[in-house]
Amino acid sequence: MTSDTSALEACSREPIHIPGSIQPHGYLVVFDAEGQRCLQISANWPTLFPGESAESWLGKAPEEILPEALVRRIRDAATGADPAADSLTTVRIGDAWYDAAVHRHDGLLLVEIEPGNGPVDPPLHRRLQDALTAMRAAPDLAALHGLIARFIADMSGYGRVMVYQFDQDWHGQVVGEALLSADEFGSYLGHHFPASDIPEQARALYTKSWLRIIPEVNYTPAAVVPTLNPVTGRPLDLSFTALRSVSPVHLEYLRNMGVGASMSVSLIVDGRLWGLIACHHPEARFLPFSTRAACALFGQVASLEIAAREESARLGQFAEATRIQTRFFDVIAREQNFADALMKYTPELLAFMAAGGAAVHLNGRTTLLGETPSEADVDGIFDWLRGKELTPLLATDSLSRIYPPATAFASAGSGLLAVRLSPVEFQCLLFFRPEVVTSLTWAGNPAKPQDPASALHPRESFAAWVETVRGHSLPWSEVHRQGALELRAALNASVLRRTERLISSNEALEKRNTDLQSFAHIAAHDLKEPLRGIAQYSQYIQEDHGETLEPEALRRLRTIHDLAVHSSRLLEALSRFSKLGRMEIDRRTVDLDEILTGVLSGLGSLLSAKKVDLRRPRPLPWVSCDPVLIREVFSNLIVNAAKYNLNPKPWIEIGWRDNPHAGGPPVFHVSDNGIGIEERHWEVIFTMFRRLHPKDAYGGGTGAGLAIVQSIVSRHQGSVRVVSTPGAGSTFFFSLG
Repeated sequence: MTSDTSALEACSREPIHIPGSIQPHGYLVVFDAEGQRCLQISANWPTLFPGESAESWLGKAPEEILPEALVRRIRDAATGADPAADSLTTVRIGDAWYDAAVHRHDGLLLVEIEPGNGPVDPPLHRRLQDALTAMRAAPDLAALHGLIARFIADMSGYGRVMVYQFDQDWHGQVVGEALLSADEFGSYLGHHFPASDIPEQARALYTKSWLRIIPEVNYTPAAVVPTLNPVTGRPLDLSFTALRSVSPVHLEYLRNMGVGASMSVSLIVDGRLWGLIACHHPEARFLPFSTRAACALFGQVASLEIAAREESARLGQFAEATRIQTRFFDVIAREQNFADALMKYTPELLAFMAAGGAAVHLNGRTTLLGETPSEADVDGIFDWLRGKELTPLLATDSLSRIYPPATAFASAGSGLLAVRLSPVEFQCLLFFRPEVVTSLTWAGNPAKPQDPASALHPRESFAAWVETVRGHSLPWSEVHRQGALELRAALNASVLRRTERLISSNEALEKRNTDLQSFAHIAAHDLKEPLRGIAQYSQYIQEDHGETLEPEALRRLRTIHDLAVHSSRLLEALSRFSKLGRMEIDRRTVDLDEILTGVLSGLGSLLSAKKVDLRRPRPLPWVSCDPVLIREVFSNLIVNAAKYNLNPKPWIEIGWRDNPHAGGPPVFHVSDNGIGIEERHWEVIFTMFRRLHPKDAYGGGTGAGLAIVQSIVSRHQGSVRVVSTPGAGSTFFFSLG
């Protein structure tokens, strides 16, 4: 931590609400909650009532200290409900008029007395009324800010009045200004001030109290006597008092600016400190309470007017954004696939978010739209976002501040708005904004060096200091943040509608498949007997009348017999396939190695005839399956491995391995060194009746075996696939869910 940072943190912790003293132009007396006795008093009290020390007034009743009119205000305040409510009155003490304010705070009654001008001049109210009318007529916010500054300058007579607005990081900018003493003061209009100029605890007090005044920067504080309140045992909290003494650091700050007196009026919008009306004068200047009250009232009304103007501008932005968003939602609603819609309507998507580019990450695939960082950079952002909590939005106008690698692609992606589309899996939509290089004029160097050996002091120079700001985009407004959330909702609704349509289609398809399987079973069953009869009768004719038939007639008769036999085999396979789709799976835990031994025993003659070298690296494990159906899986795969093998030294290997995914089922394989399969056929070979060779080649076949294998494995919630090299052999992998 640097010494400068340490000093700033020390400043931010300064207890400015309990300074233990007041500004000496006024007087303070503190009574108990019932207003019965004096507990504390300012050390300068004898200058108001000469002849006795300040301590001599402690313990006395209000009637012994104050005029009757002010005593009545104290009695009213003692029974009031609002602890911070001012009870203002004007009183004469000796030959002079004084303004007095009474308020309750922290279980105490605090009375402040300041020099006054007597009763309020009625024209002051007319000036307020005229100013409010002018504010409502201001054409825009810039004109409104200038009008606010001019009114307070005319009302107060301060040489420079600034409307000072905070940004989201609490840096300030002068957005309105009035100069009555142009010779003494230079203009700060458009200048920026660092957040450290008004630390957090000072902003907290500005939020509690509408006005603070320092009539004389070079004053000597008047202590509160005694230092600790005898009732609370704590230093007196002066948060709501106008006379509260000011931090020495702030007084030095004002002197460095050439300021002799100052006043600040808070501007509070929606409960948050929006800014200040900051007033400076080259020499000491005191304002009576009535004028300050009018300025504070004006600040409250000005706050409402600023809030109304900003809300109107925000609603206008929302209306324009809603128009663009509605048009975009209309076009994507007509698309079946919203991912395709985003790509198809990229210009509308980018206009929707006022973005330069976008990236869509769905189902493990990234698509770039418009001007974006490179695909590798975008993948890096997605990897970074996976480790962050998106709930469900992240927006920044300076991505490099939270993700340093973004410095390399600031031109395309200084600003990022990320929307997580699904809470279940990582599916994300990114919007990018390019870098906007800006120049900020600061009132003095905000990074003023600090002497490590000294206590904190404010900077001495407020000369214009220009900073070039890089790595920032235009900020994401609330309009665009809300639009992103609405887009997320619309896309999720689109997915839901599509899912509902798929469910409906799947239900209809499942019904059609069931009907088709039933029809196939009935058709296969009903056609078996006629085909068997055709084959038998053609065989009888050949045997009984073969010698008397012409050769051509005999050839045709043999063809009829062969076709009938082949058709009967196809129907048998179709019947078996349709039955698989309708039958219940009888799962049980079985020794798969024992089942394999039985299968190989039944295929012994085929394997011997083909001289197959059978390999079983290790026993197969126990698994949960339908033993009858799994027997058929092994039988079909082993028969195919033997049948489609022209190698002079054929071999078949049946084995298994653990699933690469922890907890997954074992993966079985049947490998061979046969003819192999081209990659373009790896999917189609599992289609019913699909052969890659003439029906009489390799011993014939129906083309149903692998379709039956896939059906059985699928019924076990498993999967089957092939990896093969033509001329070198094939390996079929399957698992059983």
